Amino acid sequence: MGLADELKTLQDLHEKGNLTDQEYADAKAATLKKHEAVSGSRKLGRFVGSRAIPLLILLLALVGYYWYQAGTKTTTQMIATVVHAPVTLTDEVENLPASSWKAVPLNLPYGGTVDINLQVVRGNPIDVFVTTPDQLETIKKEEWNNVQVYVDFNATKTQTYRRTGQLGQGSYYLVMRDTSLGILSSSASDISVRVRMNP
Repeated sequence: MGLADELKTLQDLHEKGNLTDQEYADAKAATLKKHEAVSGSRKLGRFVGSRAIPLLILLLALVGYYWYQAGTKTTTQMIATVVHAPVTLTDEVENLPASSWKAVPLNLPYGGTVDINLQVVRGNPIDVFVTTPDQLETIKKEEWNNVQVYVDFNATKTQTYRRTGQLGQGSYYLVMRDTSLGILSSSASDISVRVRMNP
């Protein structure tokens, strides 16, 4: 029953003498208060709903986009692994502070030819080599003479580095090392790193 119908019923009862003036006034006030509360909650629901639905749609779109991107990258790498198609393992610009080193992980999905291109975009010449994960402890201790490296991928004090060689399936690290002190040289280097795998 709507507000108008309830008020009409109360008025009829009052006119027939079933409600005193005080009872009628109290009943009318209670009815108005009840409908005002219901109306307020509906307005709040419409307000929240009008704001929440677009936000929910935006959130779902963002989650879907990131899921698609991650899935696409993983799927591409899985397909490349199965058919042994060429695949880019990394294509990024790395920042290397002076007198430090950085190890970029390379996970080779199959054995084949690895093509590594590095270019110091800004900064100091660097040493570059490829090694296996078991050599990381020796690198962390900075026992450089004891680190076992793949000779085909070794370079010293270079600004431009391009090496191609055979590696088996598995995990490797591309290690970049800046031996400059950063006093008379750049304090950091930006290095473009691109690693591609071919069957």
